[in-house]
Amino acid sequence: MLSVVQRSSRLASRRGTPTVSSTCLRSFSSTQTDKIDRLLVVGSGVAGSAAALIAAQVYKIPVTLLFAGDSPSNCNSYWAQGGIIYRNFDATSGDSAEALSRDIHTAGAGLCQHDAVVKVATEGPSIVEQLLLDDSGIFAHVPFDRDQVTGDLSLCLEASHSAPRILFYKDATGRAITEEITKACLRHPHITLQANTVVTDLIVKDDTCIGVETLVGSDDDTQQQQVEYASHGVVLCAGGLAGIYQHSTNPAGFNALGSSVALSERASVKTQELEFVQFHPTSLNIPNEARFLLTEALRGEGGILRNNHGEAFMKEHHPMAELAPRDIVARGVFQEAQESGSVFLDITHRSQDFLYQRFPTIQTYLSERGLDLAKDWLPVIPAAHYTCGGVSTDLKGRTSLQNLYAAGEAARTGLHGGNRLASTSLLEGLVFGASVANQVGTSQNDSARGIITASHNVNGTSKTASTTSLKERDAVNQEATELLRLVRKCMWDNVGVIRTVFGLETALNELQVLGDEASNLFEKAATRETAGVRDAIKAGSAVARAALQNRTSVGAHCIISDDDSEDEDEIVAAGGMH
Repeated sequence: MLSVVQRSSRLASRRGTPTVSSTCLRSFSSTQTDKIDRLLVVGSGVAGSAAALIAAQVYKIPVTLLFAGDSPSNCNSYWAQGGIIYRNFDATSGDSAEALSRDIHTAGAGLCQHDAVVKVATEGPSIVEQLLLDDSGIFAHVPFDRDQVTGDLSLCLEASHSAPRILFYKDATGRAITEEITKACLRHPHITLQANTVVTDLIVKDDTCIGVETLVGSDDDTQQQQVEYASHGVVLCAGGLAGIYQHSTNPAGFNALGSSVALSERASVKTQELEFVQFHPTSLNIPNEARFLLTEALRGEGGILRNNHGEAFMKEHHPMAELAPRDIVARGVFQEAQESGSVFLDITHRSQDFLYQRFPTIQTYLSERGLDLAKDWLPVIPAAHYTCGGVSTDLKGRTSLQNLYAAGEAARTGLHGGNRLASTSLLEGLVFGASVANQVGTSQNDSARGIITASHNVNGTSKTASTTSLKERDAVNQEATELLRLVRKCMWDNVGVIRTVFGLETALNELQVLGDEASNLFEKAATRETAGVRDAIKAGSAVARAALQNRTSVGAHCIISDDDSEDEDEIVAAGGMH
């Protein structure tokens, strides 16, 4: 059974591809000091890795990076297709920090927090250069696409951007970034990686977060409950909650079940703007299959949305048509699908060579299903994609609880407002992950350290093991899996693309009943399945509650009257200030 990653001194100097196995982990030592004087980062995606690397490299703070999968690249960041915002330095492009700020505000329906927008727009390029375009071997060097003639970085245009400013690696930018930045974490001498670790609760004492309770192990017969302490704080970077919906672009697994929101809600930490769940307009709609993301870049490269009659309908809803803000496009696709039965994404007017080179991952996926980007209209439907709100933070990543921080999709920084601009998510993770590290690195941790040493025996990190038999745990897990199915259906039916007061009240009532069942299951047997459904229900309830409290349709939150009296155009344009 694993609890910490075994460190080999060779990893610090090796520049190859490090790996983490479920039986080979690394740590500094087993001394009491090392179990206290560290930073705990929950989540190994872009935000978590950025926080870990800056804390470890710049401030020499020991970091333990906890993640639920068996590899640090098993995270939501890995699946980002489109790209990451950089800066177009060509004077004729019209790009600037001010131009990006305007685009973010426009997409965010006028609800973005200006200082957060300015922070990302101004600090973004230098953070990208430091963490992703590094030649020193300390951070990451990502092989973004480049011009074949000049060798300059290629920049593409995406929806609602006023200039081409998006760095990309084909149609697998998240994979390229994640693989390189987690390699940097693996080879850093001050970062410990701990795999197969699910955080189940925050440890709070004297209004201070001093650690986390965890469930460690890759399967039921090895899982053990443990506690981890950290005087430098805990950073929540465990992604969003789109996986609590029946139709989601997020991959299966623990990463998108709202764990950061659920942990915060259970500890009475402030969350904010959870009603703004972004639904991606174009997920591949194949019956009896999970939804597969068809990146925004397809529309940026000229993709057209057509209804069952072949009509390009988006121009009727917004002057920018397919390049309108995501919330408007998502509602347009949703409404058109309700009326005509099917919606398609058509990019067959682009050449086969271009499409196969630009979108190889998507084309490979389509080929396995008898579809072709260059020949076929692709059936699409909106699917839950991104959490614009989250755990409320300031510009330094601080939450309402002392010593607890959040960054990335887990956090509500104020950047996105009511609707996220395409390709801001990876950049936000980098910028605010680094900001958390800077805050931690320049703060005193004596108070938290004193609380830990005075209140806890840090040498005894294992909790009492469950006495439930493996057969009983299997039965409990089956119940938890069925509960999660019901949660996802409830969220899709009642807290989806278009909402009503009645539907939201129905959801809250159903989730209350399901929540009681989930809590009982977790008490019977603490497993990944029972922990996951417990988190999903807590997060889903918070989303439904926030949506019910906001009776104004704006951004990604669309709420209509129970009698469905609004006409189609009003519903599609319900996002307000675009």
